[in-house]
Amino acid sequence: MLRTLMSAAPPAALLGPLSLTAPLAAPLAAQGAPVIETLVPFDAAGRIAIMTPTLVARLRLVAPDWPVGDAFREARLYRTDAGGNVLAVLRADGTVARYPLTDDAMASIRRVVDAGLLAQGRGGERLVGGGTGLGTSLEVSQPAGNAFVRNQALLGLVAYGPSAAALLSESGGAAAAGAYFLAAGTSYFVAANTVKHRTVTRAQASRAAHGGTRGALTGVAVAAMADADGGPAWGAPILVGAIGGTIVGYHQARGLSDGEAASAGLFADLGALTTLGIGGTASVFKGREYQEPFEPGFPERGTYTRTDNSLRGPGKATIGAAIGALVVGYALGPRYARRAAYNVTQGDASMVFTGAVLGAGAFSAMRSERADQSVAYGMATAGVLAGALFADRVFVRKADRTGADGTLAQLGAFAGALMGAGVGAMADANGQATLGLASAGGLLGLLAADGIIGPAKDAGPLRGVMQTGARANDGRVFVSLGPVSSVRITF
Repeated sequence: MLRTLMSAAPPAALLGPLSLTAPLAAPLAAQGAPVIETLVPFDAAGRIAIMTPTLVARLRLVAPDWPVGDAFREARLYRTDAGGNVLAVLRADGTVARYPLTDDAMASIRRVVDAGLLAQGRGGERLVGGGTGLGTSLEVSQPAGNAFVRNQALLGLVAYGPSAAALLSESGGAAAAGAYFLAAGTSYFVAANTVKHRTVTRAQASRAAHGGTRGALTGVAVAAMADADGGPAWGAPILVGAIGGTIVGYHQARGLSDGEAASAGLFADLGALTTLGIGGTASVFKGREYQEPFEPGFPERGTYTRTDNSLRGPGKATIGAAIGALVVGYALGPRYARRAAYNVTQGDASMVFTGAVLGAGAFSAMRSERADQSVAYGMATAGVLAGALFADRVFVRKADRTGADGTLAQLGAFAGALMGAGVGAMADANGQATLGLASAGGLLGLLAADGIIGPAKDAGPLRGVMQTGARANDGRVFVSLGPVSSVRITF
């Protein structure tokens, strides 16, 4: 109807009082029709729309096939309505360079990109490709600078700021408060300046945030192992751990897909939790019990049992081993998304972690209230592993979820757990029963949320990527908005 109305009515009738007058419209018409440019992919399979410096280096693109010699942030390839081709390059200084390309030059770029992608295939990986028969399992995360800035600003509030305040806690309340605000505010501007001068991918944003939080927890563990006393003794390792974890995570995620980066964090968490659980099962965290008199100097008044909960040698060794497992998990975790016979996306990794948490709660609820503390650790550890395996088999193998899908599913699990705990509270159930109901409610909530989301069918071993347009055939409207020059709507 809108197209019919526009063809039947003159522009002035549609614009009303805002219509152009004849003297103004004439000069605009004299400038000629606009040049329409449509975004096109760099590869034959149609999966790489943005070329970053990391990807250029990884694919070994050089002159004369790759015409860009200066430092740049990202590049896009366009085809004009007149039949020409343009390579638009956003330089490091913010300017845009546009390189006109002949059809032969464009074909040459695609040829070397496809050859570079094919060369990235590793032994044992099935190649997945487009209509030309040329395939690859390589996928690279896309830019997401805003997410990086947001995550770092939040880390400033919960990690950098508190640890900086602890460093100056012995200098007075005013100094500690000032350190908190300075560190929290600085984190935003450092992150914003970083994305201004270089491209930060979604994988780098998520991995840096994960490394920052786990680095801060590692700082807590180091302080506990060193029997830290006082705010500065705690604040220093936490601040160093948070900043170091962020930097290491940012650099590790270069060239990784979203799923590979998420898998690194997932296996780091599972490794650390499993190590701590095994140590707890061995009673390394159990306090030492001893007898003390009710009142010194009056032995006739009897004694009572006191527990010293300070961290002993075996406990410190276990925490050190957990830190080591964290590092190993970060190093080996990407293999999960890289080697699996099915696609493991960022949202899928979130589902596995959620399943591990629910499994820990469910198994812990099955133990007797009279059971020893070591039994509680053992049941929780078994639940973590069983829950992760369950989520991998039930959720990850069958569908692909975006990062937003994974977050929504986690919220559904949390909502279901609250409802289950509410039922337990209304029934006046004991702690074990309430925990079991909360875990069952969390699982039902996870299943319900995933059903509402309706994730796309698993796309095969694409190394952690949610394919563009993967939801186009699920009966819903899918809108994909790219650059201004290209808008795709699929029904």
